Amino acid sequence: MSGWLASLGRHKALKLLSLFLAVALWLAVGGEERTETNLNISLELVNLPQNLMVTSEVPSNLHVRVTGPRGLIRTLSQSRLTHTLDLAGVKAGRQSFPLGADSLDFPRGVQITRVQPNPLVLTLTPTMTRTLPVQPAFMGHPPEGYEVKSVKTRPSEVKVKGPVSELEGLKFVPTVPLDITGLSSPITLATSLNFKELHLTMIDKAPILADVDIGPKVLRRTFKNVPVVPQPLPAKLSPSKVSITLQGPYPRVKNLELTDLQAFVDTQDLSHGRHRLKVQVQIPEGLTREKVSPETILAIIKK
Repeated sequence: MSGWLASLGRHKALKLLSLFLAVALWLAVGGEERTETNLNISLELVNLPQNLMVTSEVPSNLHVRVTGPRGLIRTLSQSRLTHTLDLAGVKAGRQSFPLGADSLDFPRGVQITRVQPNPLVLTLTPTMTRTLPVQPAFMGHPPEGYEVKSVKTRPSEVKVKGPVSELEGLKFVPTVPLDITGLSSPITLATSLNFKELHLTMIDKAPILADVDIGPKVLRRTFKNVPVVPQPLPAKLSPSKVSITLQGPYPRVKNLELTDLQAFVDTQDLSHGRHRLKVQVQIPEGLTREKVSPETILAIIKK
């Protein structure tokens, strides 16, 4: 005992200084003005079993109201805070997770007065995996006279994971609508899958490309009263005009004029008299003749 007292006497000044500093620090913290504020804490779900999926809405942040020394509260407000919720071992169904003061880790001196939401209620649903074809969807229209002739997606099918109740009856996965407004030629468009209100995820995430073949429609058109010309010998023709029906790419056929067509009969080496001749037609390249009416006409060659 006498040794300890002697030691205290030898270091008395140093010990008094330490005691003074400790008291000063306690007074600085304990006596600091207290304040109250709201904190947004990011919520992270971990260890979700592979055969389950959260199908209820999950808040991105927890709203926590705290009170404590101004300095500590200021430090917390400037920090990026995250709360990790461990879902290991959870079962399917509606599950409740308390988020009280004991579940959140804050420095000593900080008190939690409110947590929202509390409790956190999650719906966990059994999942399955399926491979489904990709179905392209469109918005808008090509110009007049043009149409989508074919479309192929790359990949043509995808593997998706989702709730059993949603995937069992699903026939295909649609894309986000492809805007083809004003397009008149083949094009490759980048898109993505449109899960709408479904809780689906793509297993092997990859860009979705759509090869869209857009081209002119086929237009069928009949030109009436096309004059028939005898060549090379002159002749009186009956009838002297015919109707011609042809088809081809919409823009070309629509813009075709009557003068762009030529109808004639061959009077080469014919003797005088009456002859039944077949009407021949010259049309622009790329168009197809469907019908000439009448197909033959009477040609009278005079002496």
